[in-house]
Amino acid sequence: MTETGDDLRATSEAIVADAERLREIEERKQELPEGHPDLAGLSAEAEKVARAIVPKTVAERELADEAATEPA
Repeated sequence: MTETGDDLRATSEAIVADAERLREIEERKQELPEGHPDLAGLSAEAEKVARAIVPKTVAERELADEAATEPA
């Protein structure tokens, strides 16, 4: 595998990990009753994780484009 391929895989794994964390947070929020004091903190954490995903997906696309132009 090329260095770009390694980077692409690592970026993908990071996105999956963030998505899994986001799912965990959202599932926890669903278990809590309305007005629970932990909801605001969990919502802030979910937002932080979601915002972190976007730059990783941009990097992933750029790496995929780069990999598509590399000689086989």
